[in-house]
Amino acid sequence: MPKPLILPRRLILASLLASLPLSGLPADPDADLREKRPPHERLIAQIESERLAFQRDLASREEACLKRFFSSRCLDEIRAEHLKRMREFDLRREAELQAIRDIDAELRSRNRNRRAEKKTEGGS
Repeated sequence: MPKPLILPRRLILASLLASLPLSGLPADPDADLREKRPPHERLIAQIESERLAFQRDLASREEACLKRFFSSRCLDEIRAEHLKRMREFDLRREAELQAIRDIDAELRSRNRNRRAEKKTEGGS
C-alpha cells in the first residue's frame, strides 16, 4: 500500500490563500478589453506566416518559369497573382490592426473617464 502524501502546513495554507480571490484588491475593470486583443495579435502573426509561405511558393514558381524558353507570360501571371494576394494580405492585416487600435482607443477612453470621475469625486 502506497504511503500517503503529507504536505507541510505552510504549503497547504499558501495554496488555500492563493485560491481565494483577493477581495481587498480591485478587479481589473478593463479585463474584457484586454482579453480581446490577443486573438487579433495571433491573427496578424498568422497572416504574416501565410504571406511568407506564399512568397516562398511564388519564388519556386518563378524559378520554374525562368527555366522555360518563353517565360514572359508565366512571369506576368505570377506578378499579377503576387499583387493580388499581397493586397489581400495587407487588407486582412490592416483590419486586424484597426481592431487593435479600436481596443486601445476604448481603453484610453475608459481611463480618461475614470480620471475625470476621480477629479470630480475629489473636488466635491
